[in-house]
Amino acid sequence: MEAQYYSLRRLSPYQGTVQVVECPGFRAMSADGIRWRVQFLNQRTRFSSYGVWRADGQGSLIETERTRPIIAALRDRPALPFALADSLELWLLDAAERLPLALLAGTLPERTPAQATVLQWRTALGGDDAFRAPSLGGVEGVSHMPHRTVLDRCVQRAAGSRPRAQWFRRGDDGAGEGLDGGGLDRALIGRRLGRATFPELLLRSHWDSDRERDLVRDYHEWHACNLLTHTDLSRATRADLERAACRQAGRLYRVRYLLPEIVDSERLQVAMVEAAIRQSA
Repeated sequence: MEAQYYSLRRLSPYQGTVQVVECPGFRAMSADGIRWRVQFLNQRTRFSSYGVWRADGQGSLIETERTRPIIAALRDRPALPFALADSLELWLLDAAERLPLALLAGTLPERTPAQATVLQWRTALGGDDAFRAPSLGGVEGVSHMPHRTVLDRCVQRAAGSRPRAQWFRRGDDGAGEGLDGGGLDRALIGRRLGRATFPELLLRSHWDSDRERDLVRDYHEWHACNLLTHTDLSRATRADLERAACRQAGRLYRVRYLLPEIVDSERLQVAMVEAAIRQSA
C-alpha cells in the first residue's frame, strides 16, 4: 500500500490545519511541516505516540526495519501543503433558513459521519481569551467580557434556541449533499446545496448587523495565518487574509512552509524577514 498524504482542519474550535502522512501501521502529523509526530497503530486499533521525525535529523525517531517505511514516506513526500481531505463536513445551521452557518467538524469522506451530539460552535478553547476584536473596541457593555464570548453568543443567536446541524458530503465543485445530523428535520436529508451556499472560511460572512459582520471579519483575520494554509481559497479571499497575516509576522513565520499560494510575494517576504529578525534577536 502506497503512502497517503493529506491535510485536515483541526476543529471545535478551529486550531489551524495538520499535515498527515499515512502508511501501513503508522501515521505522522505536523502543524508546521518541520516537526512530524509519528504514531503507530497498536493492538487496540488506536494510534499511540512513537517519536518525532525531522528532516534535519534532530528528531527522536530512530530508523529501524520497522520504522523505515514511514521515514521513507516522510523523506519522499510531495510538496507541502497537502490538499485538504476532510470534505465530509458538519455545519451548524442558521435558525431562519436552515443553511450552513458555522463549521463544527470535518472528517475524511470514506468515514461514517458520527452522530452530532454537541451542537455548540466555539470561538476558542476554554480559558483562551487571546481573541481581541478591533471592532468591539468602542462598543459599550463588552469591555468586561472576553471577545470570544461575544462571538460565541452571536453565533448561538443565529443558530436559535434549538440548534440543528447537518453533515454535508462536499464534491470537487464545492457543492454539498445533505446527510443526517443533529436535531434535523428529515426533509432536509438528501438536499443539495451549491458552493456559494457554504461559507468559504469558518463562519458565514453575511449578518443582520454591521457589528456582527465586523466581528466575524475580525475573527477570520485573527486566524489569517492558519487559514492561509487551506488549499481551496479564492484568490480574493487569500489576498485579504495575507494582508491580515502580515500584521502577525511571528505566527505567519511558523506556517511558512504550508502556504499553497502567495498573492503578494513582496508583502509576505517583508513579514518573513521581520519575523526572522525578531527570532534571531
